[in-house]
Amino acid sequence: MIMRCPRCGSTRIVPVGQYDKLIYFGLAGTIVLGFAGFRLPIFWLLLPFWWLGCLLFYVKRPLAACDECNHQWNPRKP
Repeated sequence: MIMRCPRCGSTRIVPVGQYDKLIYFGLAGTIVLGFAGFRLPIFWLLLPFWWLGCLLFYVKRPLAACDECNHQWNPRKP
């Protein structure tokens, strides 16, 4: 099934990441784990796994964008 843009009907669709969520969750989790690491140093070991998880979320859940009209939408929602 070919995906079409809901605004203009074009078939030139590209996946784009959710960059703002990567920044918000990645930065917030890094700050929380960083402060917790001063209390219990074991949290420093969790930090790279948090970054990897945020990066995988960014890559695995893309939005769709139209190349012609630059409209972005979530293709998983009807």
